[in-house]
Amino acid sequence: MSALEENRAQLAKLQARMKEYQVQLKAETDSQRRAALKAKISGYRAAIRDVQVQIDHLDPPAARRARREQRKRLDIGALNFDFFERSGACWSDIEGHSWQQVEAGDFVELGTGMDRLQSWLAEGAQRLTDRQRLYIDAYYNRGFSLELIAQEQGVDNSTVARVIKNGMTRMQEWVEAKKLISTCADGKGGFDWKRYLDQVPVLTDRQRQLMLLVLSQFPKSQAELADKLEIQKSTVCRTLARAGHTIRRLDVRGGPPLSRPEIREWDQADKFSLALQTGMPLYFYYRFCFRGQQVGGVSRYNYELSRRREAGVSPEEVARELGLKPKTVRSAYSRLKRQCVQVGHIPAPKDGSIGARLDPETYVKLQRLVTGCAGT
Repeated sequence: MSALEENRAQLAKLQARMKEYQVQLKAETDSQRRAALKAKISGYRAAIRDVQVQIDHLDPPAARRARREQRKRLDIGALNFDFFERSGACWSDIEGHSWQQVEAGDFVELGTGMDRLQSWLAEGAQRLTDRQRLYIDAYYNRGFSLELIAQEQGVDNSTVARVIKNGMTRMQEWVEAKKLISTCADGKGGFDWKRYLDQVPVLTDRQRQLMLLVLSQFPKSQAELADKLEIQKSTVCRTLARAGHTIRRLDVRGGPPLSRPEIREWDQADKFSLALQTGMPLYFYYRFCFRGQQVGGVSRYNYELSRRREAGVSPEEVARELGLKPKTVRSAYSRLKRQCVQVGHIPAPKDGSIGARLDPETYVKLQRLVTGCAGT
């Protein structure tokens, strides 16, 4: 065993032992015992730092990052763009053309050259999971059939097809995010940050909401923002850091904002009204605004999905109503069925409804926003 391997093994042992003490600390109530555990944890942290210094000397962080980026690279030369059409994910500005026609030179107003599109696609490939990268490489670059990949990986054909489709969709979302940059710039140095954050597909809804609230300049600190949304400050910090990392990787380079989100009555605003004013879909309310509420032993979010499933509402209809992807609803339906969840007979708690938390005018706006039909 090399010195590097020995240090890594020692680091793993130290980290595992420190984790055990941390678990014990969480359960311990005696003050003296807690103080002793904290002292042990502090000692292990110092030992871990010392071992990490040795590892960084033997294997510099820059070299590790370079290897990691190399592993994330995928040869896209064999990827046929018609896959986007076959997977139902094509761009509106090439409507009526196949990707083969575009590559062959058909004039289409793409807004950017094919070389740049392929460059963006290669960047998007770095966002793939290891499994997606493996399957896509086997299918496109090595020419394996879905059946052969499934046989090698010990899964069924539908799993391979789903993983490849999800990976290609993830790459396409990255290209869409890159294309959106040019449409949000005014050509005079300004940038429509509000529109970009509203539409960029590579942010989660929680990341989108927090970025929009920061852009509004109403919250004066992360602590104030966390207090308004009734979440931990660490959650705000972590979510903004991840969103900022994604924006930096996109290399937006936007100028001063052309507009800012309108937040009415910030002093009286709460997580419900802020979700509405930042344009969050209906599922967001059930998942985040009612977090911690249980109905029939399940979360409010799962309750709302289950009662719709039990009523025979299709995944596509639920997806439109709640603002989710149909595949997300289908997956949730399957999970709830496997878990034998039956809550449709339980009425929704009246004191925990969105209507009880919002004034009538705001609630009607919410209905129109997420369903397109008020009064239902």
